[in-house]
Amino acid sequence: MPRGIILFVEDDPTLQMVGKLSIKHLGYDCEVLNTGEKVVEHPTENVILIFMDIGLPGIDGREATKLIRAAELRENRKPVPIIALTGHAIRAQCLEVGMDDFLQKPALIEDLDLMIKKWVSAETQT
Repeated sequence: MPRGIILFVEDDPTLQMVGKLSIKHLGYDCEVLNTGEKVVEHPTENVILIFMDIGLPGIDGREATKLIRAAELRENRKPVPIIALTGHAIRAQCLEVGMDDFLQKPALIEDLDLMIKKWVSAETQT
C-alpha cells in the first residue's frame, strides 16, 4: 500500500464519490474535501498529491493553491503536487498560481492514474 494520502478537493457530491472510488481502486488512500478553506487548513505532512477543483465555493481552487504554496515556502516544506480539475479553466492560469498539472473534468480513472504516476515519487508508491 502506498504511503500517504491523496486529497480530492471537489464540491460536487457525485464527482466526490467517483473520484474517491477511483483513487481507492488504484490502491491509494483518499480523503475528500469540499471547500478551499478545508484544503488550506488540512495538514499536509502525509499528503502525497492534491486533485483540486478550480470552481470551489468560497476560496476557489486557484486561491487555495496560492495559500498552500505560500505556507510551504513560509514553513520550508517540500511542495505537494497539485493537479487542477476543471471543465473550463485555462491551463496557463492554473500553472501561474502554482498548480503542477491540469486534468479536464470529468477525469477518467486512467487520467487519474497517469497523473498519480507522473507526480508521486517512487518511494511514496511503495
